[in-house]
Amino acid sequence: MTTAPMRRKKGWMGLKVERIVKETHDTDTFYFVNEEEGERVFDYIAGQYLTFRYDGVVDKPVVRSYTMSSSPRQEGPAGVTVKRVEKGLISNWMCDNLKVGSVLKARGPIGKFCFLEGDQDHLFMTAGGSGVTPFVSIMRQHLHSLGKPGSPKKMTLLVSYRTKEDLILWDDLKAINAVEGARVITTLTREDATSEGFLKSRLDEKMLSEIVAGDYKSTTFMSCGPIPMMDMTVAHVTAHGCAPENVRTESFE
Repeated sequence: MTTAPMRRKKGWMGLKVERIVKETHDTDTFYFVNEEEGERVFDYIAGQYLTFRYDGVVDKPVVRSYTMSSSPRQEGPAGVTVKRVEKGLISNWMCDNLKVGSVLKARGPIGKFCFLEGDQDHLFMTAGGSGVTPFVSIMRQHLHSLGKPGSPKKMTLLVSYRTKEDLILWDDLKAINAVEGARVITTLTREDATSEGFLKSRLDEKMLSEIVAGDYKSTTFMSCGPIPMMDMTVAHVTAHGCAPENVRTESFE
């Protein structure tokens, strides 16, 4: 069986906003189609990102990269989820100014923050805030092929948010958690909702150790979020026997 080559649109392409989903009070997902053809004109691997060019926001063009939160298995537009950040030039501009029909220039997709051939059977992910976006894409991609070639046998996501108002892509995470072989554990740092199934603490070594439960050597670990959280994840799992080649991180900072 031959696999069709991945489609790539070379150079800068015009991507038009087809729809916008309000995820939280400060986070939006923008779904893009090709300006000319009205559909997605490229293939991608879950975890990859697009690089956007912004002309006219300031005097000189600005470029920013955003990981897709949609899944390659989903037909139609590709989605990127954008969270406002304090003094964030582009993230705030996108949330304030993009409307259905707006067009941005973008190129890609690229990136290797993905589940790769040869990775371990268990994929364990740690995320903080908007760092959850590549993992929603990855989990969507592999959710219904767990245990088959090219997919992990099981997936675990440990994600930290401030409060319930900050639950980015929450409907997607609840749906993922309902599938056998996929597990989503959520901790809140500034709100106690333990009666509703949330943990109450920052994501630290103690929490990570309890949830990994000794399964370090047969696991691929991925981490995306604040740098201290990623550094803690890497240091902890490698100290407990996870091979360095089975750990990867992606920084949004």
